[in-house]
Amino acid sequence: MGSHLLSQCPFHYREHRCTDQHLINRFIDTFPLALITSQTGGNFHSSHIPLLRNPDGTLFGHVDRRNPQFREAASLKCHIAFIGPSSYIPPEAYRNTQLPTWNYLAVHIQADIEVIDNETENLDILMQSAQRFAPDGCEYRVDTQDPRVIRNLPHILGLSIHPETVEGRFKLSQDKPSQDQVSALNWLVEQHKVVHEQLLEFSSFLHLS
Repeated sequence: MGSHLLSQCPFHYREHRCTDQHLINRFIDTFPLALITSQTGGNFHSSHIPLLRNPDGTLFGHVDRRNPQFREAASLKCHIAFIGPSSYIPPEAYRNTQLPTWNYLAVHIQADIEVIDNETENLDILMQSAQRFAPDGCEYRVDTQDPRVIRNLPHILGLSIHPETVEGRFKLSQDKPSQDQVSALNWLVEQHKVVHEQLLEFSSFLHLS
């Protein structure tokens, strides 16, 4: 990402750290929703923003102009976390006798953010976002003549993000025998599916009620 891997990053176990840039890139592409945290005037601000990668390792996205984390700043330093699947791993998930643990996948980045207040650049960000985030079979593309796009464009700010440090944190029972690593991973994947289905059902219930 054009940055220094691991330097100045918070503590984490060595065996759970990842410095494979290709793997980190794939992780961000798969789980693009980022938690961006910064501090202003003694207060912490956090926003959930989907981000995309550029070939040079920088990231970009856009936010609502009303977001207080970005509306008064031309630039800011931040901590960014991309969070993937996680799960409690009980003893019965292993082949051998093990104590329970919690496994997870995440990428943490320290970065400088430039806030973009330029409609031409922000329109390009919208167009790239709609095209690259769209799943297979989705035909929608941003139409620059669409009245909704024209009406909403002044209400967004673009983000140009320049990583300084990058650290993958992939805790997958690496301290266990290989057969237990595999069984723990299978458990995590299966629980990831179950939890997401339950969460969606619960959220739907709240919406309908």
